[in-house]
Amino acid sequence: MTVDLAPPLDFGPGPDGHHRTVPITGGTVDGPALSGRVLPGGADWQRVLPDGTVFVEARYTLELSGALVGLVSTGVRTGPPEVLAALARGEDVDPAEYYFRVTLRATTADARYRWLTTSVLIGRAERTANQVRYDLHRLL
Repeated sequence: MTVDLAPPLDFGPGPDGHHRTVPITGGTVDGPALSGRVLPGGADWQRVLPDGTVFVEARYTLELSGALVGLVSTGVRTGPPEVLAALARGEDVDPAEYYFRVTLRATTADARYRWLTTSVLIGRAERTANQVRYDLHRLL
């Protein structure tokens, strides 16, 4: 899954970290079990710690063969401070240099994709200047 992002909306520092929201503008889903698009309108709510570690909670709406599927993704992105600083500046960084993992929860009323709602979904993510790319898996 590739998710297109708008620039972050910065709420500033709070007692539990720096908060920002990153709007989702679109994207694609392409794999052996799912194919479709990420609809605009979701967002990634982030809490950033002083060392640059980011806790994410993103909400997406997918359109898969005419079916709507909601996804909630929670996870963490962390690594060496200089790598996290480069990511924060929008620089491309080799994903092997940082840790970015998520768990996902799906909802849908469409019977074709109901299996997603009763699955444990995990992913490894990669951040670029304007996108997040996920390698998603269903645990068997």
